[in-house]
Amino acid sequence: MKPVWIGVLLLATASAAGAKDYPVTPCDRLAANPEDQDVIAPPVPRARIDLPKAIAACEAEVGLHPDNVRARYQWSRVLAYDGQSERANAEMKRAADEGYRQAQFVYGLLIDRHRAGAPSDPCIVEDYWLRSARAGRQAARVSYVRHVLNGRFDACRIQATAVEMQGFLDAAVVDSGDYYDRLLIQDLAARLAARRLVHAVPALYGKAVAKAPASAQITDCDRLASHPEDPDSVAPGVPGSRVDVPRAIAACEAAVARDPANARGRYQLARVLAYGGNSARATVEMKRAADGGYRQAQFVYGLFVERGRPDAPADVCIAEDYWLKAARAGRQAARVIYAQRVFRGRFDGCPVQATPAELGQLLEAAAAEAREFYERLLIDELRDRLVERTSS
Repeated sequence: MKPVWIGVLLLATASAAGAKDYPVTPCDRLAANPEDQDVIAPPVPRARIDLPKAIAACEAEVGLHPDNVRARYQWSRVLAYDGQSERANAEMKRAADEGYRQAQFVYGLLIDRHRAGAPSDPCIVEDYWLRSARAGRQAARVSYVRHVLNGRFDACRIQATAVEMQGFLDAAVVDSGDYYDRLLIQDLAARLAARRLVHAVPALYGKAVAKAPASAQITDCDRLASHPEDPDSVAPGVPGSRVDVPRAIAACEAAVARDPANARGRYQLARVLAYGGNSARATVEMKRAADGGYRQAQFVYGLFVERGRPDAPADVCIAEDYWLKAARAGRQAARVIYAQRVFRGRFDGCPVQATPAELGQLLEAAAAEAREFYERLLIDELRDRLVERTSS
């Protein structure tokens, strides 16, 4: 029997391939959305759209080819930016009804967010998001399951079975692109498991928010071993697959010898020692960097502990402590994972140090700093969980 997610992916491929394949048009060049999985031209962020030209180009394309649903969706997008809500809603619905999965997701979003002129029935959202999820739209897969779990569709005939929702999350893991995307999927899968609907997907970690002070002196260790996810790196980050491990270890050894108090260099040394297979020393150096106040090291040392890394302590309460330190220091990923693990009971055996009020402050700060769709969605989910906890 094929895994559920393979069937979902096959359905998504068939659905995405169903629309007539028009070549790139001026509408695509002027109005393609960065979040649309089916764009065929370089996407244009909202702030850079020339609205009069984009509206004219997309209207002309739809007039010439009424069945170009991609152009119809893009036309709706720029009409909305121009304040033409009624017309934008109508064109979005038409593109959704004609099978464009991005339009199906966005039309449901318009309703869910109470866009003026859109219907108010959440069951319409359920229907369009389910179509979009079945067609492989990543945001729809995740949003659909989240709304089911949050009871937003309780008054509706929920059309997806437990098995199908598991399939959405399994497929979402395969297509996930960043840290918050994966963390949110993990959280939703755990909630589904708690309801005895599906098994949880494995924890996955990826990209987080980055970039920071450029004032510190840049060393060869920084150039060879800076992590792309470290918010306090002072040189361009080097992905793990591109690190020259022997050179990076030598450079970071030298940097730490010259400046033992430089916690950034020590964190980077720990990183490349881990890549070089020296787990024992990597763990020691990561702890020293964390104890030296380096927030990225505090976050990563907490991961070492929670994931049962060899040579790291087995007490999850140590992860609670280091993650809270990193969260209080402003490490976005630590704010989010700390709150998530609190709500999942991971620290129930620990003296949890953050009060509900502090958790609220950490999530408020995380929401203000959030940049990606799944990051924002996960933080919204955690804020909902905090409200449920404090009101019960």
